[in-house]
Amino acid sequence: ENVSRRIINEVNGINRVVYDISSKPPATIEWE
Repeated sequence: ENVSRRIINEVNGINRVVYDISSKPPATIEWE
């Protein structure tokens, strides 16, 4: 379904953001 594909795309985007943050200094993780 479109919903499941949309969720997968959103999760992939979040994972990419988390990966970008984890590769940077801890100071960039203030919003968590």
